[in-house]
Amino acid sequence: MSLKDLNRRHLTLIGLYSTRYAVRGGAGLVFLLLVMVVGLLVANAVIQPFELAERELKKDNPEGIEKEQLIEALVDVAKPFVAWAIGERESVPLPGADDDQEDPWASYLLEERPALLSAVLLILLFMLPFLSVLGSFNQYSGDVGTRGIRFQLLRTERANIYFGRYLGTVFYFSLALALLLFTIVLYMGFKLEFYGWGELIGWGFWGWVSLSLLAVPYVAVCGWISGAIDSPFAALVVCGLVVIGPPLFALTAGLKWEHAHYVAYVKYLLPWATQNYLLHHSNLYVLLGVGACLGYAAVFLGLGYRHFAKRDL
Repeated sequence: MSLKDLNRRHLTLIGLYSTRYAVRGGAGLVFLLLVMVVGLLVANAVIQPFELAERELKKDNPEGIEKEQLIEALVDVAKPFVAWAIGERESVPLPGADDDQEDPWASYLLEERPALLSAVLLILLFMLPFLSVLGSFNQYSGDVGTRGIRFQLLRTERANIYFGRYLGTVFYFSLALALLLFTIVLYMGFKLEFYGWGELIGWGFWGWVSLSLLAVPYVAVCGWISGAIDSPFAALVVCGLVVIGPPLFALTAGLKWEHAHYVAYVKYLLPWATQNYLLHHSNLYVLLGVGACLGYAAVFLGLGYRHFAKRDL
């Protein structure tokens, strides 16, 4: 089997069927519900402190609150989330600090973009790999284990099945993320009246694009594992270990061995070290983040299909 067997019509049909089956099936609905619940909990965790700060400001200023005061309170709330997500362990300067003390990346996320939405997107970027495991561990393993995939092989080639299901899973991920971001942006648009709809929609749209791009390599690596293991539960366990393992190992090793700085390179086995670049202030770093996602996906897809094409189905 080779990539020459790819048929655009077959890819489209298999991809759409895979997406439709995910929507109608229990696992797909559970994944959608999980994405919505986790995403809205993250948004609530970021927005609620600002709402409390806004109430305190109203108590102290019964005559009215100026827009600058609200923005300052909003940045105060978003600072810890942004600083943690971009790896800054020290405090991020507030607007108005000296230029030589400001971190340009943090300043971009907090001042030039809606700060609370930036914080939500950074946390979702961190959590998406874990969610991707639950949404893509059973791309092939269930049908391979029951031998049901053999009936599809009578009508099309392995390449169409492998890549068609992958594209269908990525498309379903994008739909779920679009629904989540639409809900968050809609709430912020009505709640945070000092933000314009244009900047919220624009930044929310790029957040959706970034999250969808980040899902591409993680769905690919889970597809590789799913195509190699016949048991869905075993595939889920292995996918979880593979995705969670690199950052967890780097963190624990860094805490245990003071001089083991080289251990941090383990994170480069997956896009962990470059995924936040998708929200960077520099276009060069954004391109690096996009290229890393597509590059990892190409490698994992190639390795996964190579194994899938040779194994007994």
